Amino acid sequence: METTYDIVVVGAGPAGLYFSWKMAEKGFSVVVIEKRKDIGHHIDGFHFDSNKFEKFGIPEPDKNSQEFVTLKLHGNNRSPFGNYPKDVKYPYHVLRLPFYLKRLAGYAENAGVKIILDADYSGLIIEEGKVIGIHAESADTMLEIHGKLTVDASGINAVVRRSLPDTYGMEKFPVAEDELFYVILKYIKWATEETLEDEGWTFYKTWIAPSPEGDAILGIGQPLSYENGEYVMEKFLEIIKLPPYEILKEERGSTPYRRPPFSLVADNYLSLGDSACLTKPFSGEGITSGYTAAKIAIDVVERALKSGDLSRETLWEINVRYFRDQGAKFAGLLAQIPAAANVTMKENEYLFKKDVIFSATDFTSMHENFELKLPTSKIIRIAAVLIWGVMTGRYSIKNLKSLLGGMSISGKIREHYEKYPENPEIFEEWKNKANELWSQLPKMQLSDIK
Repeated sequence: METTYDIVVVGAGPAGLYFSWKMAEKGFSVVVIEKRKDIGHHIDGFHFDSNKFEKFGIPEPDKNSQEFVTLKLHGNNRSPFGNYPKDVKYPYHVLRLPFYLKRLAGYAENAGVKIILDADYSGLIIEEGKVIGIHAESADTMLEIHGKLTVDASGINAVVRRSLPDTYGMEKFPVAEDELFYVILKYIKWATEETLEDEGWTFYKTWIAPSPEGDAILGIGQPLSYENGEYVMEKFLEIIKLPPYEILKEERGSTPYRRPPFSLVADNYLSLGDSACLTKPFSGEGITSGYTAAKIAIDVVERALKSGDLSRETLWEINVRYFRDQGAKFAGLLAQIPAAANVTMKENEYLFKKDVIFSATDFTSMHENFELKLPTSKIIRIAAVLIWGVMTGRYSIKNLKSLLGGMSISGKIREHYEKYPENPEIFEEWKNKANELWSQLPKMQLSDIK
């Protein structure tokens, strides 16, 4: 079975459905293939930044729908021992992902998108060294789908990106096990009238949030493994005494926690969403952050399709606009967070108490602007607090050097991304320097719980 479209999208997740819907609204023919038999996802509850609906042209959900859970205006982040709450005033919607995806799929189909379910991607169609479509298998039917642009929105596995020719100018790395953020969600029902909601404990990467089922979600995200997540959760519950509760069900999922490919584009090709590792470094969430790149791509691809030129050079504008802005901010945070997180409980408690790095302003800034604003005066104060912590035995000299070093490299990485090359001709030189900077960074470690 052979078909031809303007755009072929692999993956009917948040990024693939959003991009296909918006491109179809502009009058282009789009097909989406999805390996699952139904639109949806195994993780149920998720957060959506309330101010992003208008930005990305997505109608807010009906508050009486199955998709909508609640709207929250703020939440608290607490120290490892539950002290010094930081009130983060940042509105967000709590939604159910399967119903959100079904709503997006409805918008896409109404705009003319063809969605083929139970269709497994099996390879690229290459002609004269260029990608011109994909092969897929659906039930007993072999599909040959041609497109002017092929989009990888297949998630962490990045099945299209990883199958590109070695000479295609795209990084083909798999996301390694130690480059994932492992998320465990326990849907709970409080056993007494005493309850908690909208609480977070940054040190453990643990939180309480409203639930689409039951009363709340007790969640944790940890690097390295689910086993590590369970271990940290166990230690967390020993230290932080929650009100009694009953576990109704548990869900697990993972998200990429590493730098994106240095380029999102190649000839007739685009990476979006988790396939491009476009997740927020401070939370691991990736839907709205991935939409930032998708919105840029929609603008660039529309002009490229109208001109008939979808070469790497024409699509390169997506790289420039993304990596010089949100990409640079994310790179800086991704470089900075491990140094701040790889500390002991007592050191983290000290930073919370002194309102350094873990302040309400810092948390709010990360959510609103995707950056930690560190003017010279603030850096001097941070240094003074840390030095005093070393002198009084509340902070180790080793972690002081690590944190200050991480802040320094973080600034250099962000500055380097803000100078992302205007065209592919000088890209190799930029990439080599970026690799050199990234090689100087520590990785996220196990939480030091003692």
